[in-house]
Amino acid sequence: MPTKLRAAKALRPQFSRDVLELFIELEHAPKRGRGDAFKAKEKKLMYALGLVAEFWTMTSVLDRSVGPSYPPQFAAHRNWHTCRAIREALLAASGSTDAPKAAQ
Repeated sequence: MPTKLRAAKALRPQFSRDVLELFIELEHAPKRGRGDAFKAKEKKLMYALGLVAEFWTMTSVLDRSVGPSYPPQFAAHRNWHTCRAIREALLAASGSTDAPKAAQ
């Protein structure tokens, strides 16, 4: 009997406790005190999420903007969308009230 092949389902991203705690800490950090220590933690978060290229194009999962600031021909434009999707998943996983209703 032939085997029925089907496409794999997309799984919801899972985050370690350390990643979620770091995200929550940085998400709730006051804008005024964001110095070198904050930037080092942001880099650590981005690397832990596997978003190295996104980090170096100056996009971040901590970005709250409503859209990318670069035109579509730039890599940072695509990276913003990647970071936005991960941000929404992080917000949903952390139970934040800022999470989009569809992700909860």
